[in-house]
Amino acid sequence: MTLYHYTTAAGLQGIITSKSLWTSDYHFLNDASEFRYGWKIVVDAIDRREAEIKDRSSFAWQTHELFMRNRDKAFAFVGSLTSQGDLLSQWRGYNRGQGFAIGFNEDWLEQNAAVQQFEISRVLYDADEQRAAADTAVDLLIRQLADSEAEPTTTLERLNTWLLQAVKTALRLKDRHFSEEKESRLIWAGHNWPVRLKTRISPAGLIPYQAFQFNLATAKGALTHPNNFWRRRDSRGSRTRTTAGHRR
Repeated sequence: MTLYHYTTAAGLQGIITSKSLWTSDYHFLNDASEFRYGWKIVVDAIDRREAEIKDRSSFAWQTHELFMRNRDKAFAFVGSLTSQGDLLSQWRGYNRGQGFAIGFNEDWLEQNAAVQQFEISRVLYDADEQRAAADTAVDLLIRQLADSEAEPTTTLERLNTWLLQAVKTALRLKDRHFSEEKESRLIWAGHNWPVRLKTRISPAGLIPYQAFQFNLATAKGALTHPNNFWRRRDSRGSRTRTTAGHRR
């Protein structure tokens, strides 16, 4: 399968030069409400399982509200991909009507993601799928709280570990009105800033980003792959398709 990243000519040049995609701090998503939407679904799933969580650890539930308000203790970075290589809304949204859609082989991206502790996750738009994903995250929390005799410090450590999964889950959930995008997301989450943190300038100011390197693995040992190519849309609306070259 091919996943595409829409960008400008300057963005394409930067990707080729740096051999990477820039994933941005999730606080700087194009729509600030995106994360709040997914986070509410996760919180609602926790509330539905109140009795189970209390049964596992009354202390965990007592710290629940404070804990959920402190989600900013997690650091997360997001990059946008899509299975749609020629989508009008994407051309308009990312390229001002012209630019490039760069195609990447998904297996190759997955191999590079594993090396860098990134995940490539399909965005969910269906309400039932979103609820199921949130419930799965809460299932993990309940399993991690299995030892009801654990010391409070141990419980807090488990909650803190689970927080990363909760944030990653929330970042996969998006309003159904965006479903035509068929987005997949590159997601990294940690308890501290990444070692190779950088910043870029935007109209909103300085945005922290982490580079997702795509020259750390070679798909199945191949030097070239026909699924790696880019599409270009010019100001007249015409498109071309060209191979993206080889990987070392």
